[in-house]
Amino acid sequence: MISLKIISGTDRPNSYALRVSKYVQEKYRQQGVSAEIIDLQNFPLDQVVGGKYGEELPAVDNFMEQAVIADGLVVVCPEYNGGYPGILKLFIDYLPFPNSLDKKPIALIGEANGAFGAMRAVEQLQQVFGYRNAHIFPERVFISRVNKNFDDEDGIKNEFQQQLLEAQINGFPEFVKNLQGDESLITDG
Repeated sequence: MISLKIISGTDRPNSYALRVSKYVQEKYRQQGVSAEIIDLQNFPLDQVVGGKYGEELPAVDNFMEQAVIADGLVVVCPEYNGGYPGILKLFIDYLPFPNSLDKKPIALIGEANGAFGAMRAVEQLQQVFGYRNAHIFPERVFISRVNKNFDDEDGIKNEFQQQLLEAQINGFPEFVKNLQGDESLITDG
């Protein structure tokens, strides 16, 4: 069975990123896909204050290990000031280099109150993940006007955007399976 991790890309309390992550998690579970959320509110920020690169940081290593061992990552990213949140950048920076993202399948979901659904933030993430040699699932999703267009139970109110999200959720496990070349990773569900 495929093991996905859904990264809620902000440490903001009560964020739409976490709400969307929970919705997506449930959709994957309905397919029989293991999907757990990495909530960046729980990032051990106190351990990295002062730029402790190169030091032994067991709490950080344990937190990062969730993403390292995942078969694929789904990143739910809000847009802050025309980019992605700093906590998400910090998270990526602390992933072991280069192997943790090398050939890792990644699906991207942007969400924002604006009209473009975090398109700029997602495109910036694509550049970073591309630099780290990850495999980006081509069916990105942008949830615009998330504060009016998203419901915790029913998903995206805009029918076309919901269809795009459903297509990503349905297609990403197969993408992961194909990249790993292992038929046993996907269930018949």
